[in-house]
Amino acid sequence: FLHNLDINECERLIDGEPTCDQHCHNYLGGYYCSCKTGYHLHEDKRSCIVKCSGRVLTAKSGEITSPDYPMPYPKHSNCNYHIKMEEGFSIILEFLEPFDVETHPDALCPYDVLKIKAGKKSYGPFCGNSLPQKMETGSHIVDITFITDTSGTNSGWKIKYTTTAMPCPNPVAPSHGHISPLQPRYILKDQFVVTCDTGYELLEGKREIKSFKAVCQKDGTWDKTLPQCHIVDCTVPDPISNGKILYITGPDETTYQSVIQYKCNEPFYVMQGNITGVYKCAANGYWEDSKGSKTLPACEPVCGKPIRGTLLRIFGGKKASSGEFPWQVLIILKQGFGGGVLLQDNWVLTAAHVIHDYKDISLIKMGVIKRSSTRYIEAFPEKVFIHEDYMHDNVNYNNDIALIKLNQKVPVNKVLMPICLPGKDDRFNIKNHELGHVSGWGTTERRFSSNDLLYTEIPVINLDKCKETYRSKKAPSGEPLVITENMLCAGMDEGGKDSCSGDSGGPLVFYDDVTKAWFVGGIVSWGLECGVAGQYGVYTKVFNFISWIEHTILQNS
Repeated sequence: FLHNLDINECERLIDGEPTCDQHCHNYLGGYYCSCKTGYHLHEDKRSCIVKCSGRVLTAKSGEITSPDYPMPYPKHSNCNYHIKMEEGFSIILEFLEPFDVETHPDALCPYDVLKIKAGKKSYGPFCGNSLPQKMETGSHIVDITFITDTSGTNSGWKIKYTTTAMPCPNPVAPSHGHISPLQPRYILKDQFVVTCDTGYELLEGKREIKSFKAVCQKDGTWDKTLPQCHIVDCTVPDPISNGKILYITGPDETTYQSVIQYKCNEPFYVMQGNITGVYKCAANGYWEDSKGSKTLPACEPVCGKPIRGTLLRIFGGKKASSGEFPWQVLIILKQGFGGGVLLQDNWVLTAAHVIHDYKDISLIKMGVIKRSSTRYIEAFPEKVFIHEDYMHDNVNYNNDIALIKLNQKVPVNKVLMPICLPGKDDRFNIKNHELGHVSGWGTTERRFSSNDLLYTEIPVINLDKCKETYRSKKAPSGEPLVITENMLCAGMDEGGKDSCSGDSGGPLVFYDDVTKAWFVGGIVSWGLECGVAGQYGVYTKVFNFISWIEHTILQNS
């Protein structure tokens, strides 16, 4: 009997080589070859080839190997590798062990061959087992070609490449400066930055720059000139109104860490917020206080502390001396005049019934004791603020208070000083029998307005007693008079000392033993007859309007 036997094609050799290069698959009557991942079958249907062309390397250093190194490289390969640097770099090639390319006695390497081209230079062909020499190509582009034939089981080759370039001079850090990164050698595209010590700034020539970075160029020069580190200069500090500058660290020193101190013009001005006024030149080029604030201090006028006069114990009054009532203001109206009191250095407090509008005011005189004096500090109104609840009906004087904002600040000195506002503590809430000083140029006992500033000391009267006094009295119009909790009454039971016509809007001031300063407790508002026994003067109670005053000033400053 004859039997048909199937032959295992995968076990036989073809020209001394395995049937398939990688994987062989036997089937009844034949076989076929296949390749592992990354390879594909050659047109001979037996060999496995790999795609090894088109790769471009741009890193400054790296490695290139034959496919599957150090395992045998595939047959039928035509590999092309490209190393491409920026112009100015030079590529260096160094072969690593082992080097094993199918050899041939012929120097042209007709079986498997490795060739290198760098610019106009060519290297190779290479084959066999001898390691090629290190190559300093002098070119920024290198092409490597590797071609294999249909036979052989050689392990291939490995190349390490590096780059070099013309070095730039090592930079030297400027005084008070630092270079980063520090390198023993700088070549093309290497960079460094310069930073300065705290308190120093970068300068290119005379121009300040925020940062500096230099790049090494292909011709071995840096693209920028090294800058200098110059000490920060905060320049001359800004002046403040009513103050001066003291240079603590030295005459006119304004550089980093220099110290200055702002001082207010004493004794008429004091620093707002009880701060030291000490500022230091900071590394950012600004003058800063101990909290890092750039806000300059403010000098505010001293209030309620007359430099001259003693206010010893207007109708029944005494003549005031110069500087004795430095807060007193004379408001010249288009018809007549009235009084007022200076707050801060650009606000005047008065009674609402004195003015209806700033156009009613011709001039504001300050720093005078004689009404007719031609030597005075003049001021003009910018705007008038009358309390929104004042009636202007000549009967109900509730909320009889107004503020005048001056068009500019006035200088505070020995004859002109603002009065203090009352504090919000209960001790500023005027009590019965407290003594206050009222001042003005109003009608005297001779029934004429005074040319001299007069003042007198009068006690505060119980408000219920005052209401009772006026209960049966009526205004000239016949309407009943109104006394409210927003009013103070003051005067002598026996008469003789009182405010009178022309004093309206002027101050009734009190002395505070804690602050050692005078404050305005009342504003001359109204009354029936001047200096008559049992007929007390009525004053706007300033304590009740502190919030209104502060809010108005804050919103309009």
